[in-house]
Amino acid sequence: MHRTSTAALAVALCSLALPAVAGAATKTVTAGPPVEHPPSGVPKDAFVNEFFPRSIAVRAGDALSFRIAGFHAVNLPVAREAPPALAVPAEGLAVAGASDGAGASFWFNGQPQLILHPSLVAGTPSGGAYDGSAAAASGAPLAAGPPKPWSVKLTKPGTYRFFCIIHPGMSGKVTVLPKGKPVPSAKADAARVRAQLRAAFKQAKALARRPAPKGDVIEAGPDLSSGVSLGRFTPATKRVKSGAPVTLTMSSKTTETHSFTFAREAGTLKQVAQAFIAPLPGSPAGQPPLLGLSAQVVYPSDVPLPPYDGTQHGDGFLNTGILDGDPTSPLPRSATVTFSKPGTYRYICAIHPEMQGKVVVTS
Repeated sequence: MHRTSTAALAVALCSLALPAVAGAATKTVTAGPPVEHPPSGVPKDAFVNEFFPRSIAVRAGDALSFRIAGFHAVNLPVAREAPPALAVPAEGLAVAGASDGAGASFWFNGQPQLILHPSLVAGTPSGGAYDGSAAAASGAPLAAGPPKPWSVKLTKPGTYRFFCIIHPGMSGKVTVLPKGKPVPSAKADAARVRAQLRAAFKQAKALARRPAPKGDVIEAGPDLSSGVSLGRFTPATKRVKSGAPVTLTMSSKTTETHSFTFAREAGTLKQVAQAFIAPLPGSPAGQPPLLGLSAQVVYPSDVPLPPYDGTQHGDGFLNTGILDGDPTSPLPRSATVTFSKPGTYRYICAIHPEMQGKVVVTS
């Protein structure tokens, strides 16, 4: 790490260490890196899907405060149960009225309408008690502005896992010791956070030096199973021969979800991305709205994906559907597209629209 990077990181971590413990009976975990800006040399598009620290110890009766740094959420499930899924089918609701730029109905009308898991829309109140017998959740940061810290009071000795269900694989552990037992100091906790940050930033720099995949392959990322990833397509520009199949894939080890979404006009891509999460009409009165995931992003535009020439669906729309690397998920990890006509074809990730790429097809 360069001296300038080391100095920037030291300043950031010094400011972090002071609020690491908000009192003798409260400790803090941050979902995402607890620095406002990464130090010099770390890629600006680096994602760090980790809890800081990943493990922490408290005494029974102490509180654990979670700060949300990025689009993350905290779920503490019933002890020894798996965390819930990010999205679930809305009971009794199917996709309806989805049509393409030419006015034709998409094939996925009638398929299940997916919604964000209810715990992401309306979590449990901050400051509640948790002993592993009932789930607790922060909810996702869906409102404007920085989210407020969310806390739980841990009342029963034991070891408990906490998860960000937005990013599969992002998890941490809290060990609750009996009252009177010694726990690591604030200084010790902060030192572990500093070490974890340094390791994450080092991994992000190494990812930026990783060569592009061989052959006619485009990767979303690259990513690591630790939760460190780059919000880019590699390579950003891919040149292929007309008629060659191109594999569009997630990294082999990732905690992210992405799509490869093509359209002829940038305006179409922007509209698709903006509509990814939206309240569904007819949500129950007096209850939090059902936040639906756009079927146009969730599902592939065609099954199977046709040879692509930029004219499909009236506006050149072609979408892989959501891809992920979670082995327990029903979603695929990759898709294959054959480009049948020379030209330049632009695409984005409709979930992370800052991720953009293009395929240049020659004869």
